[in-house]
Amino acid sequence: MANHDPTSGSIPRMTAIPDEPSRVEWRRALPTLVAVFVATRLIVVLMAIVVEFALPSDDRWESWDDRPVMFSLTGSDANFYLGIAAEGYHVAPVKDDYRDWVFFPLYPVAVRAASVVTLGDIGLAAILVSNASFLAAMAVLYALSRRHMDHDRSLRSVVYLAIAPGAVAFTMAYGESLFLLLSVGAFLAAEHRRWAVMGALCALAALTRLPGVLLVIPLFVLQWQTFRRLRPAMAWLALGPLALLGFAAYQGIAIGDSLGFLHAQGAWNIPPLLSTTSPAPTLFSPLPWLLIGTLLFYTFLFVFMRVDRIRLPYVVYAVVSVVTVIASMRLQSVARYLGVAFPFDWVLADRRAPWFRIAWPVISAGLFTIHALLHFTTLAP
Repeated sequence: MANHDPTSGSIPRMTAIPDEPSRVEWRRALPTLVAVFVATRLIVVLMAIVVEFALPSDDRWESWDDRPVMFSLTGSDANFYLGIAAEGYHVAPVKDDYRDWVFFPLYPVAVRAASVVTLGDIGLAAILVSNASFLAAMAVLYALSRRHMDHDRSLRSVVYLAIAPGAVAFTMAYGESLFLLLSVGAFLAAEHRRWAVMGALCALAALTRLPGVLLVIPLFVLQWQTFRRLRPAMAWLALGPLALLGFAAYQGIAIGDSLGFLHAQGAWNIPPLLSTTSPAPTLFSPLPWLLIGTLLFYTFLFVFMRVDRIRLPYVVYAVVSVVTVIASMRLQSVARYLGVAFPFDWVLADRRAPWFRIAWPVISAGLFTIHALLHFTTLAP
């Protein structure tokens, strides 16, 4: 008989699932997680080498670090993040109309702190923070997934996340790895009813990316399923909006515009559906079509969420992720924004057809490689 919480909002499974992975399961999972982590880093590095040495281009954006491979890993949005880490926010635009006000402070702060270990090397510190955060996120996601499915499916879900097209960003000097770690950690803390930890992680996520403040929505749904009424513990979620207000107050003092992170977004808005910020995009550019296909594919996965009995808080988190992408108007960031939406990987991991378990890792790893190649070729913000 399955263990079932009547307030969970889910349908009980036929087999019991323990709350935590056993030590034996951790010993089985960790080598796989580390191997996938290393393999995906090697693919990204290889694509960076191919682009930098075999496909040189004068049209790419400037990068923070001119060293081989580091040039690709610290380009695009990373150039803004690392500028903040090194010098703080800039009142004037960093390039053209692009201002670094839109980027949230936690990742640059973490990079600045890590630069102590790298002897002041900001670029290397950024790569260290991103990759260490992602490796930790893989472990935390496995622990969270194990509360909802068996060992094999839990492990597959983490592998699928690591080889998703947008997972390229988890290798680069972006804030997505840190955001993923904080988001998954907040859900795991909530499931353990550690509400203060949940609130703190939610606040930190809100200081990592603007969508972080929206974590309060699925986390509130999770708490409501737990209590079925308003409880004082729910007040911990207020830390998320309070963190955002604190950042707004800081920007008001530092740059004279408390909503600078919103006002500066206009430079990144991309009205034409098939447009990217790469030089001279055309209707036949492969990257826009790959990104549109990625968005449609993730949207299609909603079909299986009820079938797979995905709990409502995680369905809400997936919905928020997709809506955030559409509302942002940043087509070129579709894959990486959806890369943090781990409930979609649960859906993929639950597919039992033998052909899918063989084909999907190959297809996804191929798209991961292509996405890295195309991204490094354009290096557009």
